[in-house]
This record gives sequence, structure tokens and C-alpha cells, in this order.
Amino acid sequence: MAGGSLLRSRRVLYAVPVLVVLIVALGTLPAAGLAGLLTGCSAAIAVVMARAAVGGRAAGPRLRALTLAGGAGLAALAGLGSGIAALLAPHVLVDGVPLPAEIPLVTLFLVAALYLPAVLRPSQRRDQLGRLRFGLDVLGVTACLIYASWVPLFSGGDRRGAAMTALVFGGGAAATAAVAGVHAIRHRAALQWCAPAAALSLIGLTALVIAMDYPGKPNAAIGALVAAGAVNVAAGLLWYGSVRVSPDVGSMPAPGSEPPASFPLLALLILGSALITAFHLINGGRMDATSILLGTVALSAVATREWVTAVALRRQAGRLTVQGNRLRTLMYGSADVAMVLDSNLAVRWQSPAAARQFGLSDQEVLGRTVSALVHPDQVDAVHAYLIGRFRGSGTGDGFAVRLRDGFGRWRETEWAITAADPADPENTLVIHIRDVTNVRGLEEALRQSTHLDRQTGLANRDGLLCAAELIPDAGAMIVIELDGLTATGDVHGRDHAEFVLVEAARRLRAAVAEADVPARIGEARFAVLTHCGAVRAHLLASQLVNALSAPYPVAGTVSHLSAWAGLDDVAADDSTDEVIRRAGLALRSVRSGAPGAVEWYDAEMETRLLRRSTLEQDLSQAIERGHIDLHYQPIVELPGRQPVGIEVTPVWRHATLGPVPAGELCRLAEDLGLLADIGHRVLHRSCRLLADWRRLHESLWLAVNVRPRQLLDPAFEASLHTALEKHQLPPSALVIEIDEQDLADVEDVAAQLGRLRAQGLRTAVDSFGAGPTSLSRLRILPIDLLKIDQSGALLDVAVTLGHRLGLEVVAHGVQEEADLETAQAAGCRLGQGDLLGRPMPAERLEAMLA
Repeated sequence: MAGGSLLRSRRVLYAVPVLVVLIVALGTLPAAGLAGLLTGCSAAIAVVMARAAVGGRAAGPRLRALTLAGGAGLAALAGLGSGIAALLAPHVLVDGVPLPAEIPLVTLFLVAALYLPAVLRPSQRRDQLGRLRFGLDVLGVTACLIYASWVPLFSGGDRRGAAMTALVFGGGAAATAAVAGVHAIRHRAALQWCAPAAALSLIGLTALVIAMDYPGKPNAAIGALVAAGAVNVAAGLLWYGSVRVSPDVGSMPAPGSEPPASFPLLALLILGSALITAFHLINGGRMDATSILLGTVALSAVATREWVTAVALRRQAGRLTVQGNRLRTLMYGSADVAMVLDSNLAVRWQSPAAARQFGLSDQEVLGRTVSALVHPDQVDAVHAYLIGRFRGSGTGDGFAVRLRDGFGRWRETEWAITAADPADPENTLVIHIRDVTNVRGLEEALRQSTHLDRQTGLANRDGLLCAAELIPDAGAMIVIELDGLTATGDVHGRDHAEFVLVEAARRLRAAVAEADVPARIGEARFAVLTHCGAVRAHLLASQLVNALSAPYPVAGTVSHLSAWAGLDDVAADDSTDEVIRRAGLALRSVRSGAPGAVEWYDAEMETRLLRRSTLEQDLSQAIERGHIDLHYQPIVELPGRQPVGIEVTPVWRHATLGPVPAGELCRLAEDLGLLADIGHRVLHRSCRLLADWRRLHESLWLAVNVRPRQLLDPAFEASLHTALEKHQLPPSALVIEIDEQDLADVEDVAAQLGRLRAQGLRTAVDSFGAGPTSLSRLRILPIDLLKIDQSGALLDVAVTLGHRLGLEVVAHGVQEEADLETAQAAGCRLGQGDLLGRPMPAERLEAMLA
């Protein structure tokens, strides 16, 4: 570190003598040469501008920066060349013009050719008066610049061509550049620096030409040095305006609304020209004709320009008047209220709509703080927000405020902050107030309508979902379905059904706790979100099912509905939709059972329901494509094990789920309305095969298991006779079986069995002993065969009773030798089971019969 300080000290010691020698050397140079060399120093600034433009670091357009850098560089080279010529060849003439003056004179034209396009672009859109005002300003400034130089230099008669040419051309070019900057609309920020700087550079070059053309004049040296300084200052300003200042990117204003160029440019030039004239006359000078002409042109241009400006101002005033009238009309007719607040948040002005919309008079509002109109709960928030907007730190487009109107009522309003009052932008704030009381009321009504069921007044599904978000400690979801509403509407009318539905909703609401949420989520489906735990929720579901299943006396008639319920726990990780879905699955699992059932959801239930859904989708196609096969199980005489009968069973092997049991297949087909199709195919195929088998075994009979709905269908009875006639079978060859589990409506079933038996067909009860049927009911059943389930505990009693009633008893479910011995000991003559013959395809049965 010490070595570095010593090295820097040595450099300073070496640089000081060099600097002293340089200053002494420059001091010995002639003023003209020194001015030229100083002018050449601006080349460094031109190089910096060019590098910034090429490197993309210029804030403005790159082409403008390059062009201005080229002009500044040429001006620097012209000054440097003029200085060198003044030192080496001061007396050399070129067409009668000194070489030190000829060099900057020629360069003046080139520099103007670079400067003017740069400051005149982009094009400024102006109306006709604007273009005329621009031209008059250029003419007036040009005349003033030429006049200010002509009077002291040329009015005495000593006129030189180079100086006059530079004065006329340079003055016009400088005037054009300066006026372009003052009148700029597009890129105004940059051109207000670049255009005056270009004008200053042109004036400096012009002054350098005049100084070099009059080297013997007393003030020529001072003029040359001032010109050199002007060129350097102009180069710095050009660098700043083209590299550092970003041009305006806003859209151009409409013609006639642009700034009126009120900068006192001509006033300063006229004042300067007047001072120069007075000084010239006081010192004994005289005014020649050219000076008088230039002065006249300048004054005429100023007068004409002021007249044009007055015309433009009148037109602008007319437009402002029209706009003001329009604004006044809008303010008077607007539903929004505008208020102007000062820095103390006091109301200084309010629009006429305040009295019309809120009943607020000027006497009540003006001069008081706006917080006096705000609800006490919002005063602090509104005050902080408005102060923040005054300080420039507030955010947001607006906010909701409860405002007290002139009648003392609280109104819902929306406040929006637009801008400050143009008359006092630093200390004012304009707020727009809109009355949204009716809108808020409508929104609340719509919100309630979207969350409430219109018929019952309960929450709908969306309302239940919203309530679930607000009840994090809910315990269970209960989903209840009613059956019988459609039938009630069909019998008693739609209005009657609606009364029943409303009464059901009332019972539901009355039966749950106040903290629970009852909802209607379907046509005849309700849900309750309860805080109860598992045990209490199950009890509540049972109570609700009982309440909804009670009779509904309406208008002298009594309606009856059935109800079922499914439940599921509400877990934090599960969505409400998922909980409702699972409770619905639990409901579906008990829906096919007896009314009043209540069931909880479990995972196996979903598996079963998924299996059933898959089977439901595929069963119809399986029937159409003939994928339902038939298996036959022999019924044999136990002593000799000879087949005397056959029971046919439909079999379906699903592609993905495998074999489907016959009982599940028949129940599924019955629910889907497809049981008649399956029964028809079973009956006709089996009867055709039975006719062939009876040629070998004349007494062989066929047992067909039917469901109660199928048995009571008249089409089934007709299908029986069609099959018997088509295949020429006696009625006694068919045994119509019905399972004991299906004997709930025993009267209707017994009547139909009696009709079939009277027509010669035989009838049977299957799986007796596995259900609730009592032995005494056998007396009223018109049956010929009784299949007794081996799992029954009253095998001996049932066999004895069957023999007494004249029934043929079949031991059903003989799986092992022990079952066979038990059946024979009880006196059974016939048996059926896997030990005696498993269900098999028709081909295997034919082989066994043969």
C-alpha cells in the first residue's frame, strides 16, 4: 500500500511540470489558434456520444445520437483545422476568404445538414395554426439573430462575404433548431436539450467564422474564444440530451391542444436587439437600410405570431368552453358524487349529485372532514387510506365505505381515488363516491338464492359446501332419501307433493340441533352436517328416518313416504363433496333393502357398489351377445342315485370380474328390468333340451327358479305355455320354483302358484328352512315339491310335515356323505347337491344321462 502511494506521488510530481509547460505554451499561442484548438477539444465528447450510440447505451434513438455526434465531431474538426490554419497559414486566402475562416464556413453547411434532420425528427403533428406559428417563430428568431450581429459588424460598411454568408445561413439554421426544440411535442424531453444545443453549436461555428474573417478587429480574439467555449458547451449538452435523457413515449395530443410555445424566446431576442441598437446609436453608429429591414421583419414576425397565437388561444378557449359544458352536464347528470378534499381531509367542493343522491347539502359538508360522514367502525381505516394516497404510498383502485346520508341512514358506497384537483394538485385529492346499497342488497339476495333451496328454504348443495368450510369440527354427514314423492304427485297432484316435501323439510329442520346444517341436495334427497359423534349420529339418522316416514296428512288425505339413510365420518383430509359421495354410497347399499334402514360407509361397500356398477353396464350387452350360459344340476333318487329331475341355472362369466353367482345375476337383472329377457332365453333353451333328454328318460322334469315379480308377470305365464307347446312337453314336465326368501307377499304368490298348478304345472319352494317361513304356512301354499335346506335345524320335522301334506321332499344342499346319511335317515327320497352332481353344461349332463 505504501509503495502504491509513493508511485502516485511521483506521477503527480512528474505531471505538474508538464502541465505548467503546456499552459505556458498555450499562453504563447495567438488567440485565433488557441480558439481553434479549444474548439477541437469537443471531439472527445463526440467520440463518447458515438460509442454510446454504437454500443446501444443511448437513451434516445440511436440514429439521432450518431447524427448529432457526427455534427459535433465535424464542428470540433472544423475548429481544430481553423486553429491550425491560423497558426501556420494565417494569410492564405481561398477565393478572397482567409483559410482560417473558410474551413469553419464550409463545415457550417455540413454540420447544419446533420443537426437539422436530427432535431426535426420525429415529425410533429400540428394543425395549420401550429405550423404557421412555427414558421413565424423561425422567421422572427432568424431576423433577430442576423440583426443583432449585423448592426455592430456590417452597418458601418465593412462587409465581407464569408462573415455575411455564415451569419445569414448560420442564423437561419440556428433559429430553426432552437424553435424546433421549443415547439417539440413528441420526444419533447430530449429535444428540449438537443435542439438548443444544436443551435448553440451552429451559433458558435458562425461566430468562429466571423472572428476568423475579421482577425484585425479588436474583439475578434474574444469572439473566437467565446465561440470555442460555446461549441464545447453545446457538445456536452448534445451528449446529455441524446444519451442520458429518455425521449417522451406518450401519444401525441390532438391538433390545437399542443403547448402554445409560450417560452419567451422572441421577447428575449427583441430585448437584446433593442439594447444592441441603443448601444450602437449611443456610440455614434448609424442604421443602414439592411438593419432597418431586418428590424422590420423581426417586429412584423413577432406581431403576426402574437396575432396567430391569439387566434389559437381563442379557438382553444372555445374548445375548453364546450368541454366544460359537457363536463358540467355530466357532473349534474352523473349518479356518482365527486368530492375535493384538502390536505386536512376537509371537503372543499362536492358535485351537485351529492344532494340528489345522498341528500347532503353544501352547508352540511363543506369545510368538515370527510370522516364525519363515515361509519365509526371505518373512520381509522378510511383516514389512513386517504393520508396514504396523499403521501403517494396508498394502493388500490377503491374501497367500500358505509356513508351517512343527509337523512341519517347508512348507505353502502364505493370510493374511488382518481387524481388531484388540477387547480391545486399538491394539496388536494378527488374522490368519486358511488351508491351501491341496492347492488349490495341484490348481491346478498343472489347469494342467498344460490345457497338456499327455493322450495324448502333449506341450504342447497352449494350452501352445504360453504357451511362445511365454516364448521371445522363437524362429526358426520347424513344423507337421507325419500321414496314416494313421485307417486304422491301422480295421484294427488304436483301441489300436494310440494306440500309434502315442505313438511318433510320442516320435520328435518325441527329434528336436528341448532348447530347442525340441514340441506336439500337432490329431488328427494336431503343431507345433514352434524357435530355428533358416531353413536349419536347413527341415533340421529334413525330418528330422522322415522320422522320422515311418519304419515303426512295434507288437505284431508294422508300420504306415506319411505326413507333410508347413509352416513360417513367427516375427516379433515376429505373434501365435503367426497364425504357426501361416500354417504350416498352407504345410502345406495341399503336402498334396495327394507325402508327405514341406516348404514355407515365402509371401503368394502364401495368395492361392492363398484362391482355392481360394472355388472350393470355390461349385462345388457352380455344378454344381446348370448354370453349368458346355462348350467344344469341333476336331482336324483337317493336309493339308486338315478336322475329324476334337472334344475337349470343361468351362468355369466364376466370378462374381468369372473363368474357371477346365479342369485346375484337374477337380482341384478330384476333391478334393471332385464329378468324377463333372461327368463325367456332360459325357458326356451332348457325346454328344447328337455324334449331331447326325455326321449331317453320319459319321466325327467325340469325345475326353473323364478322371482316373484317374474312370476306375477302375465307375459311369463304366456311364455310358459308357448315353450311347452313349441317343444311338445306336458305341463307336468316343468316345475316352477320360488325361493323361500321371496315369500314375503305370500298371498299374491300363492294365488299365482295356484293358477299355474291348476294348469298342470308343478310348483316348488326352494331352500326351505333358511328363511322366516313358518311350517304352518306350508298348508296354504299350493306346491308339489319342497326343497329343504340342509342347514335348517328342523329337517326331520319338515320332512314329516311335507309327507303328511302329500309333498315330494328334496334334500337340498347335499355336499358330503354325512349330509346324505342325514337326509336318508330323515326319510328324504330325493336329493340335490354337489355330492350327487355339480351344476354342469348341457353336454356333460347328456353324457351323464347316456
